[in-house]
Amino acid sequence: MKVKKLAVAAAIAISAIPAMAQDFEGTTYDDRIGYSNNNNEDSIKIGRQNISLFQQYIEMQNWAEARTNLLWLKQNAPYAMNGIYTKGPLMYYQLIANPNETDQAKKLQYFNEMMELFDLRQKNLEALNSFSKIKNTLGDVLSVKAEYYNWTAPIALGKDYDLRKSYANFTEAIKMVNEKGGREITGTFLQTFFMVSDAIYKAMPNTMREQYLQDYLDSKEACEKMLELAKEAKAEGDVEKANKLVAKYDGPLAFIEKTFAESGAADRDQIIGIYTKKFDTYKGDINKLNSAINLMAQNDCDDADIYYQYAEAAYAIEPSFTSAIGLAQKAQKDGQMESMLDYYTKALELASNDATRGVICLNITNALTKSKQFTGAQTYAEKAIEYNPDLAGKAYLKMANINAQIGQYAKAVEYCTKAADADITLSGAADRLKGQIQTAQANQAANDKARKAYEDFIRRQKAEEEFWNKGRKK
Repeated sequence: MKVKKLAVAAAIAISAIPAMAQDFEGTTYDDRIGYSNNNNEDSIKIGRQNISLFQQYIEMQNWAEARTNLLWLKQNAPYAMNGIYTKGPLMYYQLIANPNETDQAKKLQYFNEMMELFDLRQKNLEALNSFSKIKNTLGDVLSVKAEYYNWTAPIALGKDYDLRKSYANFTEAIKMVNEKGGREITGTFLQTFFMVSDAIYKAMPNTMREQYLQDYLDSKEACEKMLELAKEAKAEGDVEKANKLVAKYDGPLAFIEKTFAESGAADRDQIIGIYTKKFDTYKGDINKLNSAINLMAQNDCDDADIYYQYAEAAYAIEPSFTSAIGLAQKAQKDGQMESMLDYYTKALELASNDATRGVICLNITNALTKSKQFTGAQTYAEKAIEYNPDLAGKAYLKMANINAQIGQYAKAVEYCTKAADADITLSGAADRLKGQIQTAQANQAANDKARKAYEDFIRRQKAEEEFWNKGRKK
């Protein structure tokens, strides 16, 4: 999955409309209604009435009446306005999810009409874009369709609902966003997608584990890339926009991380087993090798022999900072400290700019922290800031983790605060880590108090025994 394309919100240039597609640029409601009705004045008048009533009923949340107007517009004036397609799915969702509607046949009818509406929007997308200020891509449409399908299909289809269809819809949407672009992948989309991926994994753990791990990495990275936009907004002085982006993506990121942590999918032995079996088929493919290296590194498998084998194979084909770090870790495990430093230096040399070197330093920090080389880890975290000051927040967060591991809780909490101040996108993660550190600090204080009480008890008991022993005859 090309997450960079998936994640970054941008205005996407729409390709030229083919000769067969209708161009409605600069047209009015009447023009677009008339186009489908041979400019019949009565039909145009009826169409205007249906548009007005549809908008009113949507605002009033009178979903049943709104549907009547939408059906006329869909049949007789499909190019009239985008609101048919943007507000229509919400209307159908409300009708399907209505607890007072007990007729299952009606729910199924509403569901089928909603899917037909999405199909019609896909078919007419270029024409709809021709008069719209906001240009949507096929990826945008399929993303919304995937979410509405997931929300409504279980209700409407009942026992005929197939979770795999929901998953297929999400993956199709992501594929289309990667290929055709998209305005923005929302936090709710990423959260719902990963929720479906999690359900699929739990239903088929043996066959879906590898894909589930990849879904986790992609969803997490997409959220993080969207949060980067908050940093840009803050730097430009738009704090309100920055806060809105954090509110939209920090929650889904936390959900994804929590869901994955509770899934048990990151079982070290299982992951090592998967990539051990695949090594012979992957060892000639640099992309698969690098993907496996990244995935193992992020799932606590970067001290396994198979991880080193992947790193060696990748480095032999095309040296990269990823494989160089892997070889540095192997050298460290083998006690070859000079080779370790050489490979870490090589990793930095393989980077094309200081921004990337800063990221590499953070990766080296991770590796050294894992092997409990805390002084070196802190040194590379500081180097990351020197290479790229924009990484200060992430570096401080890693320093917080380092200090927490060595029991310097007050300093760890201080670094959490510095991380949040330096990088607004990390405010949620910093607060969560701070809470965990403060809990550990409280537990340590309680343990210290209990140990002191126990030591005092032993001291008193020993003194008492000595007192009574003094009066005992030998």
